[in-house]
Parts: sequence; structure tokens; C-alpha cells
Amino acid sequence: MRPDTSVPSARDLGPVLGRRGLLSLAAVAGAGASGLLSTQSGRAATTLGETSDGVQTIESALAQAATQAWGGQANGRIPSGLLVPVPASVGGSGFLRDDAARQYFAMGLAFQAAVGRPLQITEGYRSYDRQVDYWNRYQAGTGNLAAYPGTSNHGWGISCDFGAGVDAAGSSAKRWMDANCGRYGWAPTGNTFSRPEAWHFDYVAAYPGPASAVRDTSGLVAVRVPESMPGVGTSYTALLGMRSLRHFTTIGQVNAVRAVGIPYFDVVSRRDFEGLLDAMSIPRSALTTNADYWRP
Repeated sequence: MRPDTSVPSARDLGPVLGRRGLLSLAAVAGAGASGLLSTQSGRAATTLGETSDGVQTIESALAQAATQAWGGQANGRIPSGLLVPVPASVGGSGFLRDDAARQYFAMGLAFQAAVGRPLQITEGYRSYDRQVDYWNRYQAGTGNLAAYPGTSNHGWGISCDFGAGVDAAGSSAKRWMDANCGRYGWAPTGNTFSRPEAWHFDYVAAYPGPASAVRDTSGLVAVRVPESMPGVGTSYTALLGMRSLRHFTTIGQVNAVRAVGIPYFDVVSRRDFEGLLDAMSIPRSALTTNADYWRP
């Protein structure tokens, strides 16, 4: 269960306060108080989770996390409008920072070509509240390794836990990812955790900032209509331009345009889609399965 109160900062807890100090603080607060840590399990973890070497205190973990801050945002509290949607299994986690998302899609194309299946994200962005829940479970000895709330790279939108076989140490998928992810700015940082996590990867390339982000000047837009439309069925996805329409039939085609920064709208109503066709001078007759329409 998630606590009712916010996690205190390092300043509130005092310098270099370790886990033992936190447990003592929780005990002083009283058995009935709502606090950060559970003290009911003798199996509680003895170290911080998901941290780099040398990070052993709350204060140092927060300082390390501050080096990853971007856009004036707070860890785990980034508005979804500032992140790019990506497919993810854990509800509410399907978002990444724009540069990390583009490189995920590019890496996914190469992964599928090499391994033969899509690169699936189990969990991407993680809210602060979800991180509190994970931390409490980890400290109680009932959950996986978890970073102190406010320090996880998941909270910056630059971490992914992958499935698709990457989560199995020694698998061909994991070996490919470890060997090739660096080409796309990602790193298998989970390999170095105190309890290794084969599935955890961080985007480690320097953040270029919004001004340096890929700017699409092609005039193209990719859209998906989940509603049923005559002649083409449901989940019709197409790349549209002025007087052009290309029907996408594979996720690889969608990921390819997303990797280069072409705007993608995942849920567009049939009415809005038809209005878009009219605005771009695309005849309704061009709306067919496997359409490859273009008019000079």
C-alpha cells in the first residue's frame, strides 16, 4: 500500500543518513504513523537499490540523480505532455524523453531484424508515487531492487525494463542488446546492480535539449484510427503528407518513422482522420488496404 505522506528529502533526514537511521526514524514516529519504510520484515534490504558504485547514502543518491535532471522537471513528476508515448506493459509507464524514445525505436528496428521479434518495454517512465511503492516493498524484503524515491532514472523518462527475452541473462536477445545498445545511446546498467537485473537499461547519451531535438520538416504525419472504417477495418495506420497516403501494415514501419521524429498520433477518430484527408487534398478513394497513393 502506498503511504499517505511524501518522502522526506535528504535535508529533512540529515546528512549521510543511511537505512539504519531511516528505520530508527520510522520507529520513533510510532507504530501507527504512516511513513516511508516498512519495519515489519527482518529481511529488509540493507543497501540502496539501483545505484552506481559509491552511492551508499540517501544524500549521495539524490545528488547523483540531480545530475540527470532536465527541462526544469522533478523526478517522477514530469507531465506526460513533455514525454513521448511508447508501448509498455505496465500501465501508465509508456513514456520516454524524446531523444530516448527516438533511439528506442531505432534500436527496436535493429533488434527485430537480428532477433526476430519486437523489442518490448515492460516498464518505462515511473511516477514518484509508484517509486515510493516499489521502495517500500524493496525495503520490506517483498519486492525487487528499487531506487530511493526521486532518484530513479525511470523517473526522468530515460530508463526501460525490457522483455522480449532481454530479461533472461545469457539469452540471445540479452547478448544482442548488451553488445549493440551502445550504438543507440543505451547501456545495460542493470548488469552492475547489487542484484543484477538483465532487463534494466538506461539511456546515457547527453540530453541535447528541446532546441537541439530532431525537427521534422517533411510535412508528414503518421496517424492510427482505432475505429472501424469501411474497406480497411480497425486500427488503420497511415503516413500522410500533402496529397499522399501510405498505409502501414507492420509495427516496423511505424517505428521507422518514429525513430526519425515524424509526428505520430496513436488515437485519432475516424471523423478527424477524414477531415485530415480533406485538408491534405487526399481523395477518400485513396483510403484502401495497402494504399500507396501520391499525386504530384
